[in-house]
Amino acid sequence: MRYLRGLLVTSAIMPWLPLWAQEVSICADPDPPPWTYWVRDSQDAKTNTFTGSSVDTFTIAFARLGTKIRFIGDLPWARCLQMVQEGKIDFAMDAYYSAERAKVFQYSRHYNTLTPQVFYRAQKPVRVRVVADLKNYKGCGMLGASYEHYKLAATDLDLGVNTYEGMMAKLKAGRCDYFVEELEVIAGYKKLGRDLLGDSDLLHNAVSDASAPAYHLIAAKGSAAAQMLPSLNSALEAMIQSKELARIWKKYMPDGPFSP
Repeated sequence: MRYLRGLLVTSAIMPWLPLWAQEVSICADPDPPPWTYWVRDSQDAKTNTFTGSSVDTFTIAFARLGTKIRFIGDLPWARCLQMVQEGKIDFAMDAYYSAERAKVFQYSRHYNTLTPQVFYRAQKPVRVRVVADLKNYKGCGMLGASYEHYKLAATDLDLGVNTYEGMMAKLKAGRCDYFVEELEVIAGYKKLGRDLLGDSDLLHNAVSDASAPAYHLIAAKGSAAAQMLPSLNSALEAMIQSKELARIWKKYMPDGPFSP
């Protein structure tokens, strides 16, 4: 990786750093390529190097603020959010907006907008064209994830897993009829050698009135980290206007369209 080759990702949790500190901590959901994922060796084992388009984006953006990043990539997403809320980690990366989260987190400007889809088995198809159709079926989801853009509450889904693999396994086992996820997330698994979109038993289609979600960096409201977000937003805006974010995206997802 161009910017972080050899960077050690550690699970050690440090207290919040003051605004003038030279390093901040950022946690992310591990292994949803192309944004954040572990480099793997020739035996497909995870190394200690974290990579992806979001890793590059924030390494560059924070460097322009004179700040280094310590990435934390071995926490479940729900735990990552909890640690940021408790002030034990400065930021969480690649977070969707939800009204509930916005009560406790402050958001950066968005830097990647995604494509909502419903996924289901070819052997047991569902007829979903609009979000209201989802109510006719049993859906799977992940703990800590936000499905507000599909107008789904936590009580509408079986949320008993922490990983995309677990969610996929539940669908394959017939324990639910569908899961909703963004096309770019599922397509990105090809970078890990798993062509999920090439699975003949996994079909998908658009949910026409679902809101297209976007990724944000978030910090706990009132924290020193939150005070950095206006400066970070300026850095992100400059990277968008210069097409630098689009170039980073193409490095990791050369066949996928990019929308900031």
